[in-house]
Amino acid sequence: MPLTSGNCAKIYCLDWLDKYLLERSNPVKILDLGCGEALNFVNLLAKYSKRISYTGVEPDDKACQLARENLRGLPATIINSYAYKLTHKLEGKFDVVISFSALEHVYHRLAFLQTAKEYLVSDGYFLINYDAGHFVSGRERFKNIIGPLLAPLGLEKYYQSLVKEEEFRRLIQFVGFEIIDQKFFNTKLKGVAKVIPPGQLADFSRRWLECELWLNNLDIKYTDDLAPVFETRNFILQHKK
Repeated sequence: MPLTSGNCAKIYCLDWLDKYLLERSNPVKILDLGCGEALNFVNLLAKYSKRISYTGVEPDDKACQLARENLRGLPATIINSYAYKLTHKLEGKFDVVISFSALEHVYHRLAFLQTAKEYLVSDGYFLINYDAGHFVSGRERFKNIIGPLLAPLGLEKYYQSLVKEEEFRRLIQFVGFEIIDQKFFNTKLKGVAKVIPPGQLADFSRRWLECELWLNNLDIKYTDDLAPVFETRNFILQHKK
């Protein structure tokens, strides 16, 4: 059974986490910033339920309720909050911090990344990806305009804005992260994944990941102009040494 499906970047990150957990005998604490309904972690938490704990942070009330239902009976806690307003809501540090498809919806991006750094152990890993699909299809033009206008007024729930390569690199350098791994994912094969019969989805996901990893090994330098081709940017970060 695949750990998740439908998004090659998330498949890659969860496979990475699976290998990371296999190599460790000590309990592992995971913090997920912008966890949504937390569906991506159901299988991983079930597989490692005796030596993993998961904390998800999500500002949307309904998504929090669904996340709690999806993770019922698993070693998980869901906190209803923006990821940069966590004073007195979190204790200790985490071995791995995760953020899947969230940063493009974050208005206070510097504070968001500072939260990841604050709660990550000294030798921990921060796995983050963000998507450009909202901004390259043309279907969400109104939301892309109105969201940034409402956010400065305190209404952040509709915010979404393209994360530019230069902006992200500048922010992580300022916060104090260094890049351990970087990739681009989610070509048009992401659309194909939606029509694959359930019985073949695991095999498709494996072949899809192999194809996109092969593309990453070619001499392709990612720029913002490639966002319509590779809709997801993926990084693994650590504290700058």
